[in-house]
Amino acid sequence: MEALRRVLDPRSTRVRVNPLDIFRPVRGDSSELLTEVEVTLFDLGEHLETLFSDSLEAFDSETVESAGMGGASHAVLGVRLCYRIRYDIDADSGDHWVDFPARSDPAASSFKRVSRVEREALPIQFIDSAPALQLRAEGALRTLLAASDSTAFDGVLTQLDEDVRSATGDFSSAPVVTEVLDKVLNAGPKTLFGVDDADSIDFVADDGSLAALLRALQPALSLGAAGSLPIRSQGSTVQSVFSVAEAIAAAREAESGVVVIADDFGDGLDASSSEYMAALLHSTAGQSILTTRRAEVVRAFKSDELIRFVHTANGRAQYRLSSTTDKASRVTRRLVLDQLLAALSTRTVALVEGPLDAEGYGALSARLFKKTGKDKYGLAANGIRLIAPPGSDGGITRLPAMAKVALELGFRVRAIVDNDKPGQEDPAVAELADLCEQLVVLPTRTAVEAALIRGIPGEKLRKIVVSLADLGMPALPEEVEDDAIAEHLLSKKILKKHGLGPAWVEALTTPPPTARAVIEALCAGAPGRIDVLPPS
Repeated sequence: MEALRRVLDPRSTRVRVNPLDIFRPVRGDSSELLTEVEVTLFDLGEHLETLFSDSLEAFDSETVESAGMGGASHAVLGVRLCYRIRYDIDADSGDHWVDFPARSDPAASSFKRVSRVEREALPIQFIDSAPALQLRAEGALRTLLAASDSTAFDGVLTQLDEDVRSATGDFSSAPVVTEVLDKVLNAGPKTLFGVDDADSIDFVADDGSLAALLRALQPALSLGAAGSLPIRSQGSTVQSVFSVAEAIAAAREAESGVVVIADDFGDGLDASSSEYMAALLHSTAGQSILTTRRAEVVRAFKSDELIRFVHTANGRAQYRLSSTTDKASRVTRRLVLDQLLAALSTRTVALVEGPLDAEGYGALSARLFKKTGKDKYGLAANGIRLIAPPGSDGGITRLPAMAKVALELGFRVRAIVDNDKPGQEDPAVAELADLCEQLVVLPTRTAVEAALIRGIPGEKLRKIVVSLADLGMPALPEEVEDDAIAEHLLSKKILKKHGLGPAWVEALTTPPPTARAVIEALCAGAPGRIDVLPPS
């Protein structure tokens, strides 16, 4: 996002060059080396094609490579812009600019620079952390006002300047003010500078210019009983909504599609606002490029419009779902993606068969980590998020499809599966073993309920059942002995039927050995298939 800003934002080359921006490692004479960011723009429209006519090039629309002198049957016109920066360490000075690579020759130090007017002509709107509704020259609202009716806007600015000068003049000449100012003048300035009259003193905004006045004006908003307050005092959500709203308004007013670019979109918004504003942007802007950590923002886009950037053992990589025209595949992908969005910024997803698995193992991991402080129990500490199939049923047969989508998006994928029927292992287990970097298989005739119950002494199970009575836990029949409590709870599917997985975990005084082993294996991350042994 910063690279795009350097090329496309007209303000990017105003600031002093930072030597840390130079690409590393620096070899040889660093003053002769150029750090470069190149962007190619297509679908320019008639106006921009005319403006950049001397620098247009033909590109292959499929490969996005230069079509060469001969061109191609499906060639399209575009323009390349390149931000370049160089720094002389000895002189502690640098230079940066944006030029047209098609008309530049770096070897000869000859560059055709893109003018500020040309960069400002690009229909690109950056949403940043700057305050919203600013009237100063670089504010988005100022640009919108000027674009709406520049003549009328100049008129109201002139009138504002005159009105403020008149108001400050009235203030300065008020008797209560002049009397005090005369006292100040008589305390030295009259003798030293010959300032005899308070009428010589006026009050203006900063340096007295209109620009200074506009910088001083800040938007205020009335949202409740407190009355009108500066927008910055209304909270981050209000500020962020107005910042995005300016970009949406600019996109609506533009004759050609505006490209809206925002980094960490939604960080200052609540869940519903981030999804709503992202949807508005998506439907309004010619193109929207957003980075985000919010699942709600991604829901505003199609699944194949999501790109994940990740760090791998081999360096940086990008992942994107392949396009598909099959309606059934798109529906399945959308359902799976809704679950994966919860792990949007997580390195590893651990697939489980149902919601009880996710709730149970998740609650136990949090409990063990809080109690021991050891990373070997902390899923979050190891960058792992538990993901179950959508719906209430789940099942192992749905996990391979989830794994494929997760892998296509660049997640590291692990899985936890039950082993309910000895000698009848589901074919999905072998498929998952091929897809996942780690597959944790529970002992024979063990699902998540058994993993959370078996191995705990009967007398402790009885106390837990009694403690959960207020949450809907059925009382144990009088004839059930301590050593039969576990099998009674499992045969009646008490935890699943009554939704007591997380509450059961919170009530535990002894961690269940099977479930604890599952979490330890998951956090350790040993590759391949891991068969958990039953409790002794």
